[in-house]
Amino acid sequence: MKKSIFSLGLAFTMSLSSNFLSAQETISFNNPIQELKVEPLTGNVLVKTKDGISSVNPTTKNIDWSLDIKKVNNQTKLNDLAKAYDAISNNDFLKAFSSDADIEFIADSPYVQIKFDNNSVIVNNTTGEVVFNAAEYGYILYSTTIIPSKNQLLILGQKGDEINFINFNLSTNKTNWVSNVGNLDTLKESFNNFLKSLVKNDTAIGKNKIITSNGTIYAGIKNLLFALDASNGTIKWKTNYPINNFYVSGNGDRIITILNGGNILSSKQKLNILDASTGDKIWKDDITTKYISYLEDNGDKILIAHQSGFNFYDYASGNKVWKKDAKGKDIKQVISVDNDYLYIADNEMNLIDNNGQNKWKKFVEIADKSDDQVYYLGAVNNNRVFYLTDTFGNMVDYSSGKKIWKKNIEFDKKRPLVFDAKDDKFIVYNNKRIYTFNATNEDSPKPKGKIDVENDKTIQSLESFDWGICIVGQNDVIGIDNEGNTIYQKSYKEPGEAARRLLKTGGIIGQGYFGTKRELNKGVANAQFVYADEKGNEQRSNLVSDKTSRKLNNQADAYDDFSSAIDKNVMSLVKNRFNGLKQNNNYAFILNRGTNGPELIKVRKKDGVEVSKIDLASNKPIYDIDDINDNIYYANDKDLKIYH
Repeated sequence: MKKSIFSLGLAFTMSLSSNFLSAQETISFNNPIQELKVEPLTGNVLVKTKDGISSVNPTTKNIDWSLDIKKVNNQTKLNDLAKAYDAISNNDFLKAFSSDADIEFIADSPYVQIKFDNNSVIVNNTTGEVVFNAAEYGYILYSTTIIPSKNQLLILGQKGDEINFINFNLSTNKTNWVSNVGNLDTLKESFNNFLKSLVKNDTAIGKNKIITSNGTIYAGIKNLLFALDASNGTIKWKTNYPINNFYVSGNGDRIITILNGGNILSSKQKLNILDASTGDKIWKDDITTKYISYLEDNGDKILIAHQSGFNFYDYASGNKVWKKDAKGKDIKQVISVDNDYLYIADNEMNLIDNNGQNKWKKFVEIADKSDDQVYYLGAVNNNRVFYLTDTFGNMVDYSSGKKIWKKNIEFDKKRPLVFDAKDDKFIVYNNKRIYTFNATNEDSPKPKGKIDVENDKTIQSLESFDWGICIVGQNDVIGIDNEGNTIYQKSYKEPGEAARRLLKTGGIIGQGYFGTKRELNKGVANAQFVYADEKGNEQRSNLVSDKTSRKLNNQADAYDDFSSAIDKNVMSLVKNRFNGLKQNNNYAFILNRGTNGPELIKVRKKDGVEVSKIDLASNKPIYDIDDINDNIYYANDKDLKIYH
C-alpha cells in the first residue's frame, strides 16, 4: 500500500437505536471533503479534498493510494492555461464540454479523470498511477473516451487556440497522434448556432460514443460525429449538424444517425443513413417520427420501425422494400421472435413474417385504448407471447394468435401498475393486489392479498425473492409472502421539498437501485439496433441510454482488455463484485423526515429491519451508495462515514 499524503484519524463508533443496531466507521481527513464517489471496479471510495485525492478501501479501512495536488499541479503550467480557460466562458462550443464534477469515471475502463484547480489528470483508479497530466502537455481536457480494443484514449482538448483530438497509447504512455479539429474562431462560427439550442436543452445532449470499424474511428462527441483515420488521426469527415446517437452497419459501409428533438418519450426523432467513407447523407430526406422502436441491419437493407411506419428500407436508395407498411397506425413497439416480427399498433398486436405478410388471422387486442401504456411484450416458454398493459394482461399462442386465457386479467388504469419479471414468471402489483403470471399457467391467475399502501403512486420497485415479494416506494417498504400475506410494512414521511431536491442532487438515491425498473415501468421502449457481425453472429445495441440497460456482470468481462492496467487480484475482485450483483439487491434506502431533520434509512427487504440510519446534517449532503455491497458513504465536513 502506498503511504498516504494525509494524516488520518480513524474513529469507530457504535450507535444503538430502540429497534436496531447500526455499525458506523469514520475516517477523518485534515480538510473538508469536497467530493466522493464509489469506484465501480474495486468498491473503493475516491475522496477529494483541497489537498488531493485518496482511494479508501472500505474493507481494510486503509488508503490504497493517494495523490497530492502539489505533485500534479505546476503553477507555471497552470498560468499558461489561464488564457484558454478564460475563453471557455465566451464560447458556446467550449461551454458545452464543461463539467462541474471533479471526479469523472471514464466509462468502460479502469481510469478516472480528476480535476485539480484548472488542471485535469487521468489516473488508473486501481493503482493511483497518473497516466496523463493535461497541464504537462499544455491541454485543457473536454472529453475523454476509451478505445478498449486498442487500449487507447481518445481525448478532445484545447491547446492555445486550437482544438485537437489526442490519441494516447496506454500501453506505452505515449501519444500516437494529434489531429486538429479547428481553432476557436472557426469552431465558434461553425457550431455556435446549434450548440446554443443544445446547451439550453439538456435532453438533447448525447453521450460520448466511440466505434472502430474498418480502420476508422467514429467518434460521437457531444452531438458531433467525426470519422478519423485510426492510423494517423486524419479527419476524413465530420457532421456540421447535431446527432444524438449513431450505429455502424454490419458491413461497415453505412452509418445510421439519430437525432432526438427532446424527451425520448414524446419528442420527434430524425433518422438518416450516411456513407461511411464520405459522411454524406444517402437519403435526401430524414425519416422524422415521434419515436423509433427497432432497427435491424440486413446487409443491403435496414428494417426501421417507428411511430408512423414499419418497413424495410433499401440502404442505397432509401426506398421501401415491402409494397405496404405493416398494417396499423401508431406503432409503439416491435420485437423479433425467431424470423418473424411481433408489433403493437394502437391497442392491438400482430405477427408478420420477414416478407411483411400477416401470420395471424386477425389482430389481438391487448389494451382498452390506444394511449394505454405497454409495460411488457415478449416471447415466453411453451410457444407463447406475454403482454402486460395499463388495462390487460394475457398470453397468446404464438402459432395461432389465440389468447391462452379466454378473459384478460383486468387492471385499474387509474392506479399504478408495477411488475417484476424473472424466468418467465411475472409478479404484478395493481390496486392493492398482487398477481402472479407464469408461462405454464393454463388458467387465469387470481389476485392475492390486499396491501394498504399509503401512497401507491410513489411505488418504484417490485421484486420477487424465494421468501416472497418486496414493494418499495418513497413512503413504504412492504414485505409479502408467496401467498400474499403481509410480513411487514414500514411507512415513512419524506423530508421537505427543498431537502429532497438537495438530496437527489447530492447522491444517487432512487437511481442506482430503482432507476432501471422505474424507467421500464414508465414504458421506455427497449428499442434495439440488431445486426450480424463479420462472423455472422447476431449483435444487439440498445437505442435507449446505456444507463437503463447496462448489465454490470457482463461489463466485468470487458475489463479483460485492460489486464496490463489491472493486476490479477483486482481483476478477481472485479469479477466477484459484478457477478454478485444478481444476488445483492437486498436493501431499500428511504429518505425520512426525522425528529432532528432529514435522515436516510437502510431497510432490509427480507424482514423490514432498519439496519442503519444516517442523520443528514448538511444542507448540501455529499454521499454515494455502492450498488454491489450496499454500503453507504456520507461526507460530513472532514469525516467520511461508512454505513454497512
